[in-house]
Amino acid sequence: MDTPKINENQFAVGQAEYTTGIILKKNNQYYNSGEDILEVYSIFESLDSAKAFTEEGISKNSNIEFFILNYKSETVYIVDQKGERK
Repeated sequence: MDTPKINENQFAVGQAEYTTGIILKKNNQYYNSGEDILEVYSIFESLDSAKAFTEEGISKNSNIEFFILNYKSETVYIVDQKGERK
């Protein structure tokens, strides 16, 4: 899957269905290949604000897992209903 082009100080948050791992758009609908990648990711100016967004999301819907990517498209954080995954 493509990832958004972001600046060095930015972080992109994506989400997936916890039980299946299927990538979700921001409206919680399944992402289909070829759709606009910006429908999947929310962009933040700091890792702290990105993490706060994921924590709020988990509190609203524990059936979703969140992942945070840096500007190199590396996964730097994953959290689900059980907490942070290492």
